[in-house]
Amino acid sequence: MNFILPTEVPGRTLLPARPVAAGDAGDAYAAPGGVALSRENLSQKAYLRIRSSLIYSELRPGQKLILRPLAAELGLSPTPVREALLRLVSEQALTLDERGSALVPVIGLDEFREIVEIRSDLEGRAACRAAQRATDAEIGQIADLAALYDRASAAGDRAAMLGHNADLHRLVCRVARAPLILRILEGIWMRIGPVYALTVPAACEPAPLARHPHDDLIDALRSHDGDAARAAAISDIRQGSSVLEASLAEMA
Repeated sequence: MNFILPTEVPGRTLLPARPVAAGDAGDAYAAPGGVALSRENLSQKAYLRIRSSLIYSELRPGQKLILRPLAAELGLSPTPVREALLRLVSEQALTLDERGSALVPVIGLDEFREIVEIRSDLEGRAACRAAQRATDAEIGQIADLAALYDRASAAGDRAAMLGHNADLHRLVCRVARAPLILRILEGIWMRIGPVYALTVPAACEPAPLARHPHDDLIDALRSHDGDAARAAAISDIRQGSSVLEASLAEMA
């Protein structure tokens, strides 16, 4: 697998424009009726946008988030953006360099393996709970995201694949009615999302499978089989992580 370093992306904006993700309606901030947002809400808006870019693999390890250009992209003044960056630093989603600039952390192989283990545990639990609680409509939404993922994979659209995959994993946690698990996982996804952004589309995917773990997960949800849903979620995480782990080992 090859990697793209941040310096190898000329003209890249800090936060690429993206639509509100599935299940993210509660994270969208608007000012109905033209009412001005308070500074606290502006800081929250910046926080959610940067957090989303981490989760959805729009930022890369080692990438620097320069305050004023970032504020300009967000259409905000520097103060609420600075507050958002410091909040993400306090959550260990970002770090500070010697000059106080925010950076996307670079994680090592040991931390990556630990994250895979934590994700397997928590997302397996969430999938098991989802199998017990999911409605037919919710299962249909998850199946729709899996189909979008498959189409993006067939088209070689890596960015869309990452986005649909993140949407699917978040929706499973929402369907599980497990807000604490989701909150913990969002912190973990902020750490792992940028790692997936490093991969070159042509080299990052394992050979296509006749059956993706997403398919097993959807079948388990439809049959309300918690154990099978847990196994499918763990298989999905480990399959996606295996190629990255091999490449991180080469870089160590």
